[in-house]
Amino acid sequence: MRGFALSPASLCGFRDGFAALTAAIFVFAVSAVIIAGFTFVALREVRITRNLSSSVRGYYAAESGVEDAIYRFVSGKQIVSGETISTGTATGTIVITAAGSQKTITVEGVLGNVYRTVEAVIAENTVGASFFYGVQVSDGGLQMSNNSTVNGNVYSNGDINGGAGSTITGSATVAGGINANPSVQWTAENADQNFATVSSNRDIAQSFTANASDKINKVSVYLAKVGNPTSNITLYITTDNGGKPASSDIASAVISYTSVGITASWIDTALPNPPTLTAGAKYWIVLDYGSNSSSNYWNWRKDASDGYAGNTGRYTSNWSSGSASWTNVGGDLAFRVWLGGVNTKIDGVTIGNATSGEGHANLFIDATVHGSSCPNAYCFVENPLRQEMPISDGVIQDWRNAAAAGGTCAPPDCDASGNFKITGGASKSIGPKKITGNLEVDNNAILTVTGTLWVQGNVVYSNGCIVKLAPSYGGNSGVIVVDGTANVSNNCSFSGSGVSGSYIMLLSAKDAPTENVMTIDNNATGVIYYASNGRIKFSNNAAAKEATAYGITLDNNAVITYESGLSSVSFSSGPSGGYDIVSWEEVE
Repeated sequence: MRGFALSPASLCGFRDGFAALTAAIFVFAVSAVIIAGFTFVALREVRITRNLSSSVRGYYAAESGVEDAIYRFVSGKQIVSGETISTGTATGTIVITAAGSQKTITVEGVLGNVYRTVEAVIAENTVGASFFYGVQVSDGGLQMSNNSTVNGNVYSNGDINGGAGSTITGSATVAGGINANPSVQWTAENADQNFATVSSNRDIAQSFTANASDKINKVSVYLAKVGNPTSNITLYITTDNGGKPASSDIASAVISYTSVGITASWIDTALPNPPTLTAGAKYWIVLDYGSNSSSNYWNWRKDASDGYAGNTGRYTSNWSSGSASWTNVGGDLAFRVWLGGVNTKIDGVTIGNATSGEGHANLFIDATVHGSSCPNAYCFVENPLRQEMPISDGVIQDWRNAAAAGGTCAPPDCDASGNFKITGGASKSIGPKKITGNLEVDNNAILTVTGTLWVQGNVVYSNGCIVKLAPSYGGNSGVIVVDGTANVSNNCSFSGSGVSGSYIMLLSAKDAPTENVMTIDNNATGVIYYASNGRIKFSNNAAAKEATAYGITLDNNAVITYESGLSSVSFSSGPSGGYDIVSWEEVE
């Protein structure tokens, strides 16, 4: 039997085929690994791309939520924490927290398992006002009838006169009086004169010539703000040095930036330790601002005709440097100056109790003054410093404008004559809004104020009514501006937003110094009353948190109780005031 045997040639072919098969397998394996690698990378890139797309969409949802919330705040629309916004397939959840005038808006954008969070902090441009006294009165003085009481301090630029049993539990101060009309003034104004826009015009001045040898007690300048400057102005009185202000002052005072409105108005300033001027001599009113900005600055209105003979306005970079270079403004800056004054007094009032209370005045008549500082009626202060009204007419006009920005009240909220009235236990919300007629709330009706109100007619609150601020005010306070008169009676109550330090201020802008522009009667409580150009009358156990007016009358048994938190009150400036963005960023 013949065996099977491979020839050398066949064996060589077999080996070649095996080598080829091995090479093919190797190539296939390598290719498979490469293909798997590319596939893995490709799939990973797809996942990355999808996650990136989801992340971007989630971020856009978060950004959109922040933008929507800010828009609603700025435009005065309602928004609450927990609302959602959708942008395509992504959603954003809005969370709002408030602290004072600042609001933090946090929005979490979500698509699938991808989350992006954006947070913005905005600060409302509020108007600050300080009420340091239970009663603050201008030159109209305080008239207290039998057994009327002020639980707190009283500061008056006019006389305090009291009947039997009238009591001020804290201190009572009557400033030295001034003449009814300015001694020197130039009130014409027809053009803007901006200053503190650049470093070369941080300081500005107007000269005047004294017409009597007497003390300068009060200065008023016609001023407005542009944008939102947030530092105080210092007012100086200087002598003349060769047609320009001297580099040192003879008197100074501070103008609070919060007292100046976007609308120009007279800003009154009392001078501590007033110097005596010399008749016929030239002096300068200098306004000094410590910084400059192209967007936040000041406007001292001027008369471009430069008609005040021998006097003019000028500006410079630093008035107190010995080498200040002054430039003419091309006109006279509007101002008023009061020289001299009249004696004032406290008459017939008991001040303090056995251990506290102080009295300060030019003269005491039949007054009982307790306390260690002024233990008797002979405690004498030559001229206590005047306290001017804390809210200017310009700020009041800004509040009117803020209300008008919310539209004019029309049917069905107001009747055809523009009157807004709720009664019989009904509830309504309104604001910001301009009301061209009257505002009446009575018979247990509830009014919720959601923005600044401007009432061109009169206001009547009566018979158990409730007036309160909406919770959206947070720690801020709200304003109701009345061009006419206000009457509050029969157990009406007022309250803020529910946050401590939030109040309602009822303000009459009527210019009637001898008229009772506000009448408060029968246990009306919880509100700040303000009437800088008229009188307020309290009667029949009426009460108030604070009252500021040109003049105030307390009838028998009327009581005003001061709340200490009123020393710093922030009023919402409304939609026209806007918000500043403090920060806006993505957070973890």
